[in-house]
Order: sequence, then C-alpha cells, then structure tokens
Amino acid sequence: MYKIQFIIIFFIFPFLYSQTTYSSKQIDSLLVSNEKPNNWDLKKNIDFLNNIYRESEKIKYEKGMYSALTKISDWYMLKAQYKNAIPYFEKIENLQIKNPDNIKYKIYTLQSKAFAFTNLGLYDDAQVAIGKSMNLAYRINDNDKKFRFLGKAFDLKAAIYIELKMPEDSVLLYLKKSAVQYQQLKDSPEKTKLLNSAYINISTSFFEAKKLDSAMLYSQKVIKSKQINDEVKNSVFQTLAQIHREKNNLDSAFYYYKSAEAISAKLGNPIDLKSIYQTLTEMYDKSGDKENALIYAKKYSHLSDSLNVINKQGAIVANKNIKEDLREENISQQKHLYWIIGGIIVMLVFISLLSVYIFRNYTKEKKSRQEEKTIIEEKTKELEQLQSKVNDSFDEILSLAKNNSPAFLSRFREVYPGFCEKIIHMCPDVHNSELTFCAFIKLNLSTKDISNYTFTSVKTVQNRKTRLRKRLNIPSNDDLYVWINNL
Repeated sequence: MYKIQFIIIFFIFPFLYSQTTYSSKQIDSLLVSNEKPNNWDLKKNIDFLNNIYRESEKIKYEKGMYSALTKISDWYMLKAQYKNAIPYFEKIENLQIKNPDNIKYKIYTLQSKAFAFTNLGLYDDAQVAIGKSMNLAYRINDNDKKFRFLGKAFDLKAAIYIELKMPEDSVLLYLKKSAVQYQQLKDSPEKTKLLNSAYINISTSFFEAKKLDSAMLYSQKVIKSKQINDEVKNSVFQTLAQIHREKNNLDSAFYYYKSAEAISAKLGNPIDLKSIYQTLTEMYDKSGDKENALIYAKKYSHLSDSLNVINKQGAIVANKNIKEDLREENISQQKHLYWIIGGIIVMLVFISLLSVYIFRNYTKEKKSRQEEKTIIEEKTKELEQLQSKVNDSFDEILSLAKNNSPAFLSRFREVYPGFCEKIIHMCPDVHNSELTFCAFIKLNLSTKDISNYTFTSVKTVQNRKTRLRKRLNIPSNDDLYVWINNL
C-alpha cells in the first residue's frame, strides 16, 4: 500500500505541475480577481494568493510578490487573526526593493503590523513599526503619498495612546498632527475625506475628555466642509447628538438623532438605524414620552428581526457562490485534463507490473496494519470525545452570539451559572441587553466582533462599554475585560 502511494506521488505530480508559467499581466489580472473574494473563505483565498506569490517569485515579478503577500496579510487582519498575519509582514519587510514605487507596500505593511501589535497588546513593538514606517515615508518623493502615510502613522500613535489609557491631551496631540499632514495634501475629494475623518476622531476624543465645546467645534468643521457627503453627515450628526445628550440639551439631541435617522434611511444603512432606534427608545422612555418610546422600540425590534433574516439568507447566497466558483474552476482546468489522464495511464501500467509483488507482501502487512489502525482509531476517538466535551459548550454559545440568537443569553447563563447573578446583585435594575453585552465581554469578543454580530457600529459598542463602566462602577484604570472575567 505504501509503495502504491509512492508511485502515485512520483508519477502524477510531474504532470500536475508541468503548467505554463504565468506572465506579469496574468498575475495582475489574478490579483484583481481576488478583490472579489471566494465566498470570504479564508483558506481558499490564502491558498490562491500563495500560489500567485510562487508564480511571481518564479519570474521575479516584484510587484506581484509584494501584492500577493500584502493581500494575504490583509485577509488575516480582516479575520482578526493578527498572529497569523505577522509572519507575512516580516516576509514583506525582508523582500528587496528594486523598483522604488514598491516602497509603499513596505510602509503599508509596517503600519498594518503596528495595528496588529496594538490589538495584541504589544505596544512597544507597535511603536517601533510606526517609527520604521515614518522613516520610509520621508523617503517618498510623491508628497501626497508621503503626507497620507505620515497622517496614518500619527493616527496609529493616537490609537496606541487610547489603548494605554493615556491622557486625552496626548491622544489629541497625535490626532491633530495627523490632521496637519492631511491639510498639506493637494485639494481633492480624498483630502476632504481624510480631513473629515481626522476631525471626527478629534471631536470624539474631545468628547471622551468631557470637553464638549471643543468636540462640538470639530464636528461643526466637518459640517461646514464643502464636499461633505451623506455618510459623513450621518456620522457627525450622531456625534453631535451624543454631545447634546451629554450636555442635557435634549431638544438638540433629538434633532440630530432624527437627522441621522433620515440620512441612514436614505442610505439604506440598517446598522446605524438600529443603533439610532435603540438610543431614541431609551431617550423617549427616560423623558416620559412612552408613546414615542413604544414606536421606536417597535422599529428597533422589526429591524433586528429583518437583519437576522438577511443574515440567514446570506448563507444561502454564499453556498450558491461556492458552486459558481467551482464551476468556473473546472472550466479553467479542462486544458490540463489530458496531461493528468496521461499521467494516470502511465501510473496504472506501472502499478499493474508491480501488483503481483505487492500482493505477496500485502497479507503479511495487513494484520499488523489493522492492529495499528485499531489502536489509532481508539486513541483518536478518545481524544475527540474529550475535546468535544471541552469545546461543545463554548462553540455553541459562540455560534449563538455570531447569529445574534435570542437564545444566546439563556444558554450562556446555563453554561456560566452565577455570572449574570453577580451582575444583577451589583446592579439590580440591569437590562437583559446589558447582561448580553457583559456576556460578549466574558467571551472575550472584540469591539469589532460585537459590532458585526449585533449589527451595530463600532462607535456604538465603544459607547456601550463606557456606559457599562458607569453602571457597574468599574474604575477607569481597570481593564474592562479583566474586570468582567474576574467576577
């Protein structure tokens, strides 16, 4: 049997790999095709890009090598698998640069690496990566590219300071430096977009520092922009609504939330609408307007149900896409079919000549192999049963969280008895939505994961974390995840 496997490998593999080498144009075309992902299947896309990298390496196509590795790291970053992305970052850093235009890939990689290190809590390493990216950025002759990369570097520094819970003044220093870089760009829609994004971040930072007037000033700068689109207006209106709500200017808060609601409906943005509906429900309820509170509670419930249905339908569409991809792949492989058939024929002829010899040895080996197989199967079964007991409960809860299932909280309370009771004891008037949010943190879900699973914006999740700290009297210098896990 082992000899047969050797023959298969020896004879088939040369035929499988006797394919024509790709040209640089073909590689560029394949890279563009990956911008339309294979059903968001991580392994499928990583394998595809690794093959492109190898083909680029064969013909020493520098841009193809950089692009493939960069896209691989982007896929891992998209899936929040930061540790898996790091080896590819280092591989890109170690590549030589013959074409100066490709320095942009190294800068982009260093800044992505800094982002990954920040999420892994390796803040010193993140600072080093940012410093390297800035040194390379200063070498770029194209000023617009230089200012964009430098602006992004200062944004990343500000993000690290936020994670380290540094004073807001330090965070604001780097956010303002980022804005200064973007201000030096040539006038263009991109410049306006980057500046508006910087001003929104500055406004948010001032809001976190309780400097509400300054926060409002930077939000107003965005509104006064000549090229502001509905998406930016939506974000700014929600920020202004939060500011006025904090200042207890409820009329203004309602005005901006209603304005944001209208834009979100126009844009067809269900995630923002869901967040706005929830906030308006709470505000109307608190102000004693039970009628409007009920109206928005129904809107919130209806939209949540619709999003859950869409999420399930997305799985059906994904399966159709897989089938379409497989059909396309089969068509592209038909031209290699004759080579494979020829290899199989040669292999079968060779096997027939050796079959008599193999059969004589087969009987003797069969018994020992069967005994070995039985032992392995028993051990494997024991390990699988043990692993299943450990993982089933956690996987089940995580699956319920990902699907935003109504059964999530009750199942979580069964698996983690006592956790919710401790929260209730600390805060008797706690809502089920807050218990669910605490459960997400207990499961160590990131802000981005919670945002995706609950169809809310990242900003909404961050605000809910802030409100949770106040509700449970969690000290500002305590890590929220550590505090929750220590209950």
